[in-house]
Amino acid sequence: MALLLALIAVMALSLIAAGLYESSQASWEENTLSRARYQAGILAESGLSIALHPDIEPGDVALRHELAPGRGWEVRITSEGGRFPVNSMGEERLRLAAVEMFVLWGLDAATASRVADSIADWIDSNSDPLPNGAENTFYAGVDYPQFPPNADIASLEELAFVSGMDQVEKVQPFWRDHFTVRSDALIDFNAASQPLIQALTGATADAAANFVAVRNGDDGIEGTVDDYTFDDSGEVQSLLGISDGEWSEFSEFVTLAGTVKRIESIGKVGDFTETRVILAEEVTEGRNTILRPLTRFRE
Repeated sequence: MALLLALIAVMALSLIAAGLYESSQASWEENTLSRARYQAGILAESGLSIALHPDIEPGDVALRHELAPGRGWEVRITSEGGRFPVNSMGEERLRLAAVEMFVLWGLDAATASRVADSIADWIDSNSDPLPNGAENTFYAGVDYPQFPPNADIASLEELAFVSGMDQVEKVQPFWRDHFTVRSDALIDFNAASQPLIQALTGATADAAANFVAVRNGDDGIEGTVDDYTFDDSGEVQSLLGISDGEWSEFSEFVTLAGTVKRIESIGKVGDFTETRVILAEEVTEGRNTILRPLTRFRE
């Protein structure tokens, strides 16, 4: 009997030890993951600090750095003006460009027009809907009587509540990457996507694709040292096949030197990555041009 009790006690202790080992392993693995993410975040912050230095230019080798195998950061500096300025959609020309962009994404023309007009109704100061738009009556009917606020959109997440945006998400799940509420309200052709350029200018798909290819340089990658920066609107017109008359129809909404920069820094530790983003405005202090942060967030 004593031997049997001893065996039972040994088995019980073995089970307890095994349980403690398993739980400690899970805890250790969780702590390891947390440390990796934390360290990746620190590396991403380091990349941001370097990118904000006034002597750093897009594509600088310091923006891609590996401290040790599998540990480092990669930073990309672009213009926030490469995204659609959603709070400017009260302008008819930009509203029509949005319709064209939605169609290029895969929406039918009727739905695209409804979304564009609804965005304009969301930000305007009155309660009179545009022909295909939506104002208080519509939103009250779908249990959102507080919409629209009739004010500028403060966050892209707010845009998700606009009538028809659920249909946009079906054809373009990453639509948030194509809009901004923080740019200088001008579309920067040195950063804008092919669909946005095509939608605004009416250029052919081939012409818009060729323009972006020239801008990205020989390596075909945006934000690297060999990128070509346009500073002459005539050169832009020539590549896109646009006449002076056509250019004048939308030139007031275009820039070749956006003043708000988007700095995306990715820190990497092994298989783990953390992304930090800063939007910063170019300002002149004395003889120097510096980047003044406007907002920061993580992705």
